[in-house]
Amino acid sequence: MVKETEYYDVLGVSPSASEDEIRKAYYLKAKQVHPDKNPNDPQAAERFQVLGEAYQVLSDPLQRDTYNRNGKNCISKETMLDPTAVFALLFGSELFEDYIGHSAVASMANDLSGEGDNPDKVHERLKAVQREREERLSRKLRDFVQRYVRGDKEGFIKQAESEAEKLSHAAFGAEILHTIGYIYTRQAALQLGKKAIYLGVPFMAEWVRNKGHFWKSQFTAAKGAFQLLQLQDDIRRQCNVGGNGVGNNVESHLRQNKDTLMNSLWKLNVVDIEITLVHVCQMVLQDSSVRKEELKTRAMALKILGKVFQVVSAP
Repeated sequence: MVKETEYYDVLGVSPSASEDEIRKAYYLKAKQVHPDKNPNDPQAAERFQVLGEAYQVLSDPLQRDTYNRNGKNCISKETMLDPTAVFALLFGSELFEDYIGHSAVASMANDLSGEGDNPDKVHERLKAVQREREERLSRKLRDFVQRYVRGDKEGFIKQAESEAEKLSHAAFGAEILHTIGYIYTRQAALQLGKKAIYLGVPFMAEWVRNKGHFWKSQFTAAKGAFQLLQLQDDIRRQCNVGGNGVGNNVESHLRQNKDTLMNSLWKLNVVDIEITLVHVCQMVLQDSSVRKEELKTRAMALKILGKVFQVVSAP
């Protein structure tokens, strides 16, 4: 028996819902009411905020237990992360869909929720979803650089700058653009003949591939993103050592760890973007059905696009 069901009602699930059911319900509803998707609806931001609060409470076992027993008046909003930032880091932004697609975390929340805890089934399904994602993104990227390949270099640059300006307004927009831009320029440089040793320290995706842990790393990163939101439970336990109780010390500790949690989520997001876009760039730049001259021109276009994305500033 729970004291109140408001947060469950917001997500449209029962008080007995599993973690996977809560995760999927949040993802689907948040996509519908996300401010980016409803720019002309003044109520969208408020609804999105409420959804985010409900999800953060119900995805944290200890907070969920506290809410079930005492209601939402016993939940401190000061310890909550910004819902817009959390959604962007976990699931990405629709504005970036043509560039990074749906993240592995989003796939787990939506497509993979029926696979239960069987890691082999989840890995196989994740591979298939990821393959479809990379094929779609490679088609989008080929279409984008084709303007440059056809000789309209000025139009291509203007389009790139316009896209960068639009995307910079999304949550973490500039940071995501810088990540995409870095990968584009690096892969283009490799294709144009520069050795990896001259391009700086290899980034994480290359290390992951070289170690043979590609799928394991992506799956772990996706699971880890959800687990990070439950670190509050561990923090409370640490603060309880010595019988000091949870009280204000815990709330203070949680507030101090907000930045750490967000930074960890961001790093996991970068892993997913890097792994995906390295493969996408290789599909575009190593297409065996295209002449070498055109592949070189594609690489030049990708290098320009990457540089445009890298110089964007947050609005």
